[in-house]
Amino acid sequence: MRYLREWDWDRFARVFIVLGAAIRAVWALVLHSPLDHIYSDSKTYVDTAMHLAQLATLDRFDAFYPPGTRVLLAIPLALIGPDHDGLTAGAVLWVALSALTPYFMWRYLRLLLPPAAAALGAAFCALWPLHIAYAGFFTSETPGLAFLVLSLWLAERSVRLLSTRDGLFAGLAGGFAAAIRPAFALNVILAALPLVRRVRIRVAPLAALVGGSILILALVLAHEALIVGRVVGVSENGGLTFYLGHCDIRRVTTGTPATLTYQFQTPVATQLDRGKNVTFPDHQIWDQEFFYAQGMSCIAADGLGHVRAIVRNIYDMGLSTIPWPPSNEEGLKQVAALANVGYVVFLPFIVFGTVRKIRRSWPF
Repeated sequence: MRYLREWDWDRFARVFIVLGAAIRAVWALVLHSPLDHIYSDSKTYVDTAMHLAQLATLDRFDAFYPPGTRVLLAIPLALIGPDHDGLTAGAVLWVALSALTPYFMWRYLRLLLPPAAAALGAAFCALWPLHIAYAGFFTSETPGLAFLVLSLWLAERSVRLLSTRDGLFAGLAGGFAAAIRPAFALNVILAALPLVRRVRIRVAPLAALVGGSILILALVLAHEALIVGRVVGVSENGGLTFYLGHCDIRRVTTGTPATLTYQFQTPVATQLDRGKNVTFPDHQIWDQEFFYAQGMSCIAADGLGHVRAIVRNIYDMGLSTIPWPPSNEEGLKQVAALANVGYVVFLPFIVFGTVRKIRRSWPF
């Protein structure tokens, strides 16, 4: 025990962060380059990033996904070129973001937990198979997590140092994380709660955090509105996602060859060979009002029994299916499945520990 107490836990964390960075570099630049796996969502991000990098006329589908990922990927494409070299630079960027996430996590945990716990958290993050695997795909998970954890770290710094600058950067990073994956907005709100609790002495950092987030949100709304011609929110896929989440659907096809045809298929239903295929020739994939109405119809038809569908969806995400896109590849999908099950097993302990930490920090 004395040896453990005297251990240099900060050095321990740095060693694993560097090791994790090396593993990610080998994985995404040598063994599993994102350039060799451009399909489905990845292809959409690459295509729309190409449009942006070339300042080409944007079409309606460019507003379908949240813009954060394509804006980020467009940076190396604009600087290096919208070609193979530019995409290679994009792969390097994805590796850097993936490698920085454990560092950001360590700095965040270092403010909240003892050095040993923070170092172990950084090590687990650095070696987590799913996080490493996603660095080999041009998808939103890698950049989204990087900006989210950066936001959490800076928000906590702003609480402890009463730093307006940290609050502003936390808001900007959190806003961009939400521009990549809108669900992360909830995490940013939770990060701001410590500032809200003692708002009188923390009004400047809180205002800076909120202002930074609102600035990014305004830019996202303006970007989407510029493409669509009206305010539609942060993306146009919310309706389809709602429909697929609340109805027993496997594949959706919209439009006709004359009006453009789009097809979307859920990885969960595909893996479980479940759900029906539907076609809507008179609607397009971005018709949010239509798909929200379809989803509400499923909820109304199920009544209270819809709770079962929600519970089943949660179960499917954790235990009955394998995270996509690693699920598409032999060898990788077995590792992803094991990591996913491990996460589910440890999740109750993580939640319990988090609740205890919150109760100690914020006595009720």
